[in-house]
Amino acid sequence: MKSIQFHLFKTLLIVALIAPVSLEAGFNPFGWLSSDGNKDQQNKIITTLEVQEVKANKLLTNAERYASKGKVRREQKIYKKILKKYHKTEAAEAIALKRGEYLFKKNKWVDAFSALTALTMNHPSSSSLEAAIELQYQCADSLMKFVPRKTLGIFKSDPLNDKAIPLFLSFVNFYPYDARAPQALLNVADIAETNGQNEVAIVALKQIINGYSDSALTSDAYFKIAHIYADFIKGPEYDLESTREAIRYCEDYIALFSTSSDIGSIKALYERMLNTLATNRLYMADYYYFNRRDNVAALIFYNEAITLAPDSQAALEARSRLDAIERGVKPTTGRNLIKKILFIR
Repeated sequence: MKSIQFHLFKTLLIVALIAPVSLEAGFNPFGWLSSDGNKDQQNKIITTLEVQEVKANKLLTNAERYASKGKVRREQKIYKKILKKYHKTEAAEAIALKRGEYLFKKNKWVDAFSALTALTMNHPSSSSLEAAIELQYQCADSLMKFVPRKTLGIFKSDPLNDKAIPLFLSFVNFYPYDARAPQALLNVADIAETNGQNEVAIVALKQIINGYSDSALTSDAYFKIAHIYADFIKGPEYDLESTREAIRYCEDYIALFSTSSDIGSIKALYERMLNTLATNRLYMADYYYFNRRDNVAALIFYNEAITLAPDSQAALEARSRLDAIERGVKPTTGRNLIKKILFIR
């Protein structure tokens, strides 16, 4: 016990002796137990921002001098530097919209969108915020409608530019509560579908359905996604999952938008998808009936085909098979006359 007290006294004595020297040298051993270290760090951050403000304002003064002489390119070059190095400063807030407008007029929509982001992300209370967000949407929209030329001046066949997809997605990511967000996602779906990127289109449409269920564009999202899944189907033998997805979105559309002007089109697609699925069930039943001689399994699939689409050709054939099973007709193998008569295949 005495040994511990002695060592503690010795330690305190050493600290007391070196404290004056340490303080004079700028080192405070007691700082470990205080919040002065955090205050110093905060002061450094404040000092850094102040330095940036000074540097940005100096650049802004130079830019204004060039502007007064009509040297727009030099002015814009300085604006670019301010937004890149000092985007959190008041100078950046002051010139971001002007820089974005300049680039927009030059059809440099991606650069304009980026320049405006310096304002919208770092200065949310700016009076220019709404104008900047509106211009960002116009950047994406203009790029979407721009059709670049190929060699020899031949236009691309795709009417919508897929380079606009990242801009629209960034817009939704930055401003998910903006009234234009659903339209931005619908534009992504249209561009992607036009350019053969159906998986991207499906993701965008599902985001509308799940995130903006009250939007006027939600019915369009259901309509488009049902047709995209239907387009995946190559025949009743394949793409069973796509068939089920198309049916599901058709059913949702019919339940949610029964008064829509497109209800007739979606119902026709729904019947076609049910018939495709019923035909798939018929093929499964035929496999068990003709190849495996398993009447129990065949009965299940024949009945499922009839239930899915009772008025379809698949249901008609399924009823014929069920009637044959009930009458005890044994399935034939090979393409013989009896099979053709009894089981029209």
